[in-house]
Amino acid sequence: MPRQSKDYYAILGVSRDASQEDIKKAYKKLIKQWHPDLHPENKKEAEEKFKEIQEAYEVLSDPQKKAVYDRFGYVGETEFSQQGAGNPFEDVFKDFESFFGRDVYDIFFGERGTEERQQSRRRAGEDISITVEVSFAESLVGKQIPIEYERYEKCEHCNGSGVEPGSGYQTCPRCHGTGVIREERRSIFGVFVSTRTCNNCGGSGKVVKEKCHSCGGAGRIKKKVRMTVNIPAGVSEGTKLRIEGAGNAGYNQGPYGDLYVIVHVKPDKKFRRQDDDIYAEISIDYIQAILGTTVKLDLPTGSTTMLRIPPGTQPGSVFRLKGEGAPSLRTQRRGDLYVTVNVKIPENVSSEETRLLKELARIRGTDL
Repeated sequence: MPRQSKDYYAILGVSRDASQEDIKKAYKKLIKQWHPDLHPENKKEAEEKFKEIQEAYEVLSDPQKKAVYDRFGYVGETEFSQQGAGNPFEDVFKDFESFFGRDVYDIFFGERGTEERQQSRRRAGEDISITVEVSFAESLVGKQIPIEYERYEKCEHCNGSGVEPGSGYQTCPRCHGTGVIREERRSIFGVFVSTRTCNNCGGSGKVVKEKCHSCGGAGRIKKKVRMTVNIPAGVSEGTKLRIEGAGNAGYNQGPYGDLYVIVHVKPDKKFRRQDDDIYAEISIDYIQAILGTTVKLDLPTGSTTMLRIPPGTQPGSVFRLKGEGAPSLRTQRRGDLYVTVNVKIPENVSSEETRLLKELARIRGTDL
């Protein structure tokens, strides 16, 4: 079905011999009048009108597009449909597409539009990584840590566009609004035509009239950020926590990157972690090992408990305290605490201890 043309002059309310200045004034007036935010009760209709005004201005403000449009005059809804020979304006579109290809056709005649091409230039901001340090006990119970770092934030003055408010865009002087550079190369075989994305406007066909005075056109400004990070219970050395959207602001109003918080757990002299289990060692006197005892035991979380050592405990015996290990980050199920007992043998004993030990050896029938 032929594509319906529109009377862009009527849409903007200007005559066909209107100057570029008149077209621009009419566009500014209408774009303010029909902004969707000003018509909440009929927003859909306002959006269509707003889009139609932008479409008309995009054609009439561009010398090349306007020349193509003016060449065939005003095309009404039924003007050419009664002639049976098709729409001559549509024929130009088809010839253009077949010769240059669909991508260049879209750029010239707005199938994808300036807004969509601008969208393709948007890029997410960079991710940021920082390192925080917690003690061994804090890694098991969790902690909230205040942090401070620098990141690029969206410029509030221009809302991240890089354009000074009230300035807007103008047709790219290098590609004349097409978004592409067309190059011809002649050889003995004929003329070869190639196209490439315009590096002046990035393919959008538009360039900024006036860069934002606050960010210099970058669309983002570097600032210090202070926030509190929740370190969950169970983190281990090198755990990487992702905070979505806390990285750098994007380019051309693109989304923010992420912040990655890498956790460094300070080593502990008493405890060693393996997966979700924790290992420790204690030392007791050989008399305690023989007769049995109860000792005060420090737990990894910083609290204490009493550990019963039964009589006859051998050196290297291991006691398991269920559920006193590290919590799993995924399930919060806690591992176990394994305590290895070392038995201390005195290097020097008194004469009284020697006498008693010899008597004990005689009773047990132990040869000395």
